[in-house]
Amino acid sequence: MTAATPIFARVALDIPIAPWFDYLVPEELVARLRARDWVLVPWGRGRRVGLVLALGNQPELAPDKIRPIAGLIEAAPRPDAAWLELVEFAARYYHRHRGEIALPALPRLLRTPPTARARGCAFERARKRAATPDPIARSAAPAGDELVELNADQQAALDALLASKGFAVHLLHGITGSGKTEVYLRWMAHILARDSQAQVLMLVPEIALTPQLAQRVGDRFPDLEVAVLHSGLGEADRAARWLWGVSALVFAHIERRAANPLVAVDLVGSRTFWPVLVTTALSLAALQYADDKRFFPHVNGLRELDGGVESADAP
Repeated sequence: MTAATPIFARVALDIPIAPWFDYLVPEELVARLRARDWVLVPWGRGRRVGLVLALGNQPELAPDKIRPIAGLIEAAPRPDAAWLELVEFAARYYHRHRGEIALPALPRLLRTPPTARARGCAFERARKRAATPDPIARSAAPAGDELVELNADQQAALDALLASKGFAVHLLHGITGSGKTEVYLRWMAHILARDSQAQVLMLVPEIALTPQLAQRVGDRFPDLEVAVLHSGLGEADRAARWLWGVSALVFAHIERRAANPLVAVDLVGSRTFWPVLVTTALSLAALQYADDKRFFPHVNGLRELDGGVESADAP
């Protein structure tokens, strides 16, 4: 492929009419543009943010009918190949095009094309805001190093988690106060101690549970940064906290689509972080899938926690 050969990009957009759209790569971008870059492209009389899926010299349309890319969003982090695999899996699962999954995963502020009066790049503004995050609320007297002793059910569940190799789904079932959260926290501590670069994502089923759970996580890990992302955040804060965990950037979309907790767990089975789905009650479908390996072969079965052992107040 020579420099004189026109280069075209297949760009995914949040538009349901086609899996991608061909755009000409301008000469000034040929040496810099890569697959998985975020770009600005013309669409009708306006512009849209898109994701480059591939580059090549054989577009599906006649070259004289293809418009050029308007610009490369250089400040936007390029997602890794594992993230794109996750997007492709979600697109197949929901029968959507990749752009319909990838673009809504970005906070609205970051996926909105800048106007002529925009104050610089939205990604740069979000990065500056993320450098000084708002601290989460913590207890006046943190719990410290002394931990409650796990009961037999909790210990068995934790042992199963620690013995698991690779991606697997574990269902933990118990009433409020039965000790599920303590098992999650012990497992998270093990993951974070084993790998200083590890990320753990805790999914919560409703916003009302967020403040208490965020405080408890903050108390347990006082030396680590904890980012909280929920629907009550303003767009600027949402964009800043999204940048904290770029490997998890598909979740803004998942929270609107995944009605079944096992679906969410399947979608977050990425190699780049460890997901914990906290739910107040398992659905009947989840209970069925615990015994049925046809649809979710990763499920390692259901573990019951009996009794009430939590020291924290119930939400």
